[in-house]
Amino acid sequence: MECVSCVRIFEEVGDAFNSTLGTEEKLEKVARAIVKYLDIKACHFRVLSRDQRSLDHVASFGLSRKFLDKGPVDAEKSVSEALRGHVVMVEDCADDPRIQFPEEHVEEGIVSLLTAPLSARGNVIGVMRLSSGKRKEFSEQELTAIKTLASFSTSAITHSMFHDILGEVATAARSSLDLKEVLESTVRVVCESLRVRGSTIRLLDRRGNLELRATFGLSQQYLETASTDPGEAVAEALNGTCVAILDAHTDPRIRHHDEMEREKISSVLFVPLMSREKVIGVLSVYTHNPYTFSDDEKELMTALGEQCALSIRNAQMYHTIKRRYQDVVDEFQVWFEHYQTYPVRKNDHI
Repeated sequence: MECVSCVRIFEEVGDAFNSTLGTEEKLEKVARAIVKYLDIKACHFRVLSRDQRSLDHVASFGLSRKFLDKGPVDAEKSVSEALRGHVVMVEDCADDPRIQFPEEHVEEGIVSLLTAPLSARGNVIGVMRLSSGKRKEFSEQELTAIKTLASFSTSAITHSMFHDILGEVATAARSSLDLKEVLESTVRVVCESLRVRGSTIRLLDRRGNLELRATFGLSQQYLETASTDPGEAVAEALNGTCVAILDAHTDPRIRHHDEMEREKISSVLFVPLMSREKVIGVLSVYTHNPYTFSDDEKELMTALGEQCALSIRNAQMYHTIKRRYQDVVDEFQVWFEHYQTYPVRKNDHI
């Protein structure tokens, strides 16, 4: 890659990331620039599914719809080295055992394939794959540029994940005033958008005890164990602080380390649910792999907690009003039935 091409590719990528386009459109522009200046056939972005077993399509340029729809990409078989943080080069896709769909690659006209990890603070969330229609070896300068582009792309993807949650939770809250539905929608959206291991919402009851109200992705056995002693981290969250636990297996601020390990939980984020400057509960996010939440991500999750708390309060108010209305209706019904049974006589008014 010439110096001029290197400058131009970063100019176009910078323009894409600074635009108001959605994440998929941004990454498509990035993929287009990579294909153009690296003189390759295609570029493809995939992220790990929530169960960490396959790679989901995010954006691409230069690949046919038939190739993209060839089937689920196994995270263990095809890109295991990249998911450990290594750049992987396959010179001949037709014969390399690491390629999951060799015939489809040949039919698509792909000869060589480079896979770069999309890594955020040590946590690989997916891959960027560069396809060439001829045998190709990338220079050191090109590899450096590819790693940098992968890093920029990772930031865009993770930023989008956290921002998308706010909109999706708001939509879920507007669609229903049923408290159970609102809470269950929230934990589901958090898990599916962030592709994390699981999520829970616990609310304070009238006695000040935390009660599990919604969960997604976690086993019943773990939930029963974890509810016995939530630990100091949850107590911090109940004081209004967003608490991030990097190592859930050793951090003394949480309990049940062995159960965390069996549940395949590596890191945890405890988010206070604030309503009118009062904590009403805790939203917990559990990750598969060790993950260092950035300050921006913690701020976004805190905002999500406030939005969630507002939705909870609205749902609770709705149920209170509905219950009071029903009480009035019931009282009127009792009075009406009594009146029908014992009608007021004219002399009773004298």
